[in-house]
Amino acid sequence: MALTKQKTVNLSGESKIGDELVARFSAQVSSNDALSQDIVTTIANVDLYRKNSKAVRDDANSFREFVYAVQDQVYSETETE
Repeated sequence: MALTKQKTVNLSGESKIGDELVARFSAQVSSNDALSQDIVTTIANVDLYRKNSKAVRDDANSFREFVYAVQDQVYSETETE
């Protein structure tokens, strides 16, 4: 019998205009499943999103870069084990 290990990291973020939540972002990075990468965006306030879509998209892009950085870290840790 052999031990199989996996590291899974859950990530989340929020895009706000002032104190108002406009969108939530989430992702899961797994050391064993590099081909299945989902970054989910949920719009919490459609009116604010429509009025501030560029700012929310900028936040979404920043979150995506954050996910990629964590993904690279998880994969490099797995390669060195």
